[in-house]
Amino acid sequence: MPETPGAPKQEIKLFYCYAREDKALRDELEIHLSNLKRQYHLTNWHDREILPGENWEQAIDTHLSTAHLILLLISPHFMASDYCYGKEMTKALEREKADTCRVIPILLRPTDWEDAPFSHLQMLPTDARPITSWIDRDSALWDIAKEIRKAIKELLVALKTKEQWLREGTTLHDLMRDEEALIAFEQAIRLDPKNADAYNGKGTALHDLKQYQEALIAFEQAIRLDPNFAIAYRNKGITYYNLKRYEEALIAFDQAIRLDPNFAIAYYNRGNALRDLKRYEEALTAYEQALRLDPNYALAYYNKGLLLQTLGRSKEAQQVFEKSRQLGYNG
Repeated sequence: MPETPGAPKQEIKLFYCYAREDKALRDELEIHLSNLKRQYHLTNWHDREILPGENWEQAIDTHLSTAHLILLLISPHFMASDYCYGKEMTKALEREKADTCRVIPILLRPTDWEDAPFSHLQMLPTDARPITSWIDRDSALWDIAKEIRKAIKELLVALKTKEQWLREGTTLHDLMRDEEALIAFEQAIRLDPKNADAYNGKGTALHDLKQYQEALIAFEQAIRLDPNFAIAYRNKGITYYNLKRYEEALIAFDQAIRLDPNFAIAYYNRGNALRDLKRYEEALTAYEQALRLDPNYALAYYNKGLLLQTLGRSKEAQQVFEKSRQLGYNG
């Protein structure tokens, strides 16, 4: 999904778990991840970041416990290190099992790793070929960076809160990127299946994609979760209206108005449904109520003018059309 304009960047904390003897290869890998660091707010940590006088074991444990992405740099030295293999890797795999981080093993040198505790994880580079076995080492490191990019994208999805997904869905909907908005609202629902706002957002995206039956289901769910959700009733009514099911639309608009008597747009929508049911005098009353609540509602003036024309009240209609034009709507 393309990044939403104005969306704050989520920091991704990366931790290198490696043996000191493999420092040169770790440094090369870090250089190849430079573009990811810029694009994805990737911050990395390794033991060289420990400050003079700092408790090194506590510092390592703190960063290992909060990292989103942990790279195990596998080599014979790594396998021989009691600290790397016995402590850091064990803690990393515990977090991976609890689904609180992503662990990626990277094979630096030819190493006997069969049946190691990390052997269930996908090993990089491709086909678990050790970096030092590639004729072109840069190609091996590029291959690793490409796969780490995929992992970061997956992490960014997993790390967003329901509130962030809701904001993103709303922004995308406002930008008329409704297929992407739908994905965002569904992610919010995944995180909180009882979130009425998320179902209402999903319904609006489906409505604008002209998937009206699916939109009705989403609005119904929003209303089940929040029976006082006036906006969801109004949106349900709009969907019925676009399906030309005017009686059902009218019931939904009336429910929205019952819950929010100052809901000008619901009165306007009610007027449209009554007009199409040929209940013209009632429609006129609905438009007038919308305009009492919002005197600058240009579209309500315009539709009232159309209805007055239908009723043969042309002089009044022209006055209303003029008011609509003054407010910036010319039909």
